[in-house]
Amino acid sequence: MKYSILGATGLKVSVLCMGCLVLGPAQYNLSDEESRELIDYAVSKGVNFFDTSELYGVYRQLRCLKDKSGVVISSRSYAASRDEMKASLETARREMNRDKIEIFGLHEQESGLTLKGHMQALEYLAESREKGLIDAVSVSTHYVACVRSAALLPEVDVILAILNIDGIGIADGSRQDMEEALAFARYMGKGVYLMKALGGGHLFRKSYEALCYTRDFPYKDSVCVGVKNKAELDFACGVLCSDITPEKAENLEAVIRASPKRLVVEPWCQGCGKCEEKCGFGAISVTGGQARVDLSKCMLCGYCARVCPYFCLKVV
Repeated sequence: MKYSILGATGLKVSVLCMGCLVLGPAQYNLSDEESRELIDYAVSKGVNFFDTSELYGVYRQLRCLKDKSGVVISSRSYAASRDEMKASLETARREMNRDKIEIFGLHEQESGLTLKGHMQALEYLAESREKGLIDAVSVSTHYVACVRSAALLPEVDVILAILNIDGIGIADGSRQDMEEALAFARYMGKGVYLMKALGGGHLFRKSYEALCYTRDFPYKDSVCVGVKNKAELDFACGVLCSDITPEKAENLEAVIRASPKRLVVEPWCQGCGKCEEKCGFGAISVTGGQARVDLSKCMLCGYCARVCPYFCLKVV
């Protein structure tokens, strides 16, 4: 495994960050035993960086990291006020059984205006950093404008941003726009790690090329990849650490191609529209009393599944 120092935080992180969304109810809903086995395997491969969120509902599965040394966990919430953020941080500490959450921040920010609207929460996190409850404050975003705004805020230490070879999912610009914004963030001393390297699953047919692109992008410290089994983890580790031959990459990539992700809408959908409101990519619309998915826009994040009151949506 290769490691980087995450910006100015001093945190040593593996170049592969294990995305934990896949463990929970929004996607594959692995059991505690299955999750622990996969997490233990990741640690055995040298992975020490794990990404999660309050929304994902997987804090319980991450309790197994409690006694593993050198682990860095990054989480976040939608909290906007001091009290909301305090409650979110305390929930994370309690449910993961950790005195400190290494990185904690704001989830799905869009611009300088949304950051301003969450300033109370950011200020609380900055205070928590001084108290030693966290090591660093983060912001996650799909927006170029947010990356540039967050890069200027002293409260923010780490930026988690979308970037992939085809520019899929960047909400307000091109791949080049995001590349330039992330270069600026690194210039400003921010730690940077990338999400959606495989375009939410859209790039599974060229996953080797896609991961090579993020591996070689110079203005990042780590790449977050959601993996649901050991084969996917081996593939991501091998590519991001540059220690996999093209022949072996082709064999492992074939395994990934054989089980592409998809979003399923169950027939008992009531057409309530909560999923449409939640989707930040405009991929879901309610017509004829049922949710319909535009697969060309869907990023397979599963966030819609987390807000469905009738459990009608799932990523499989």
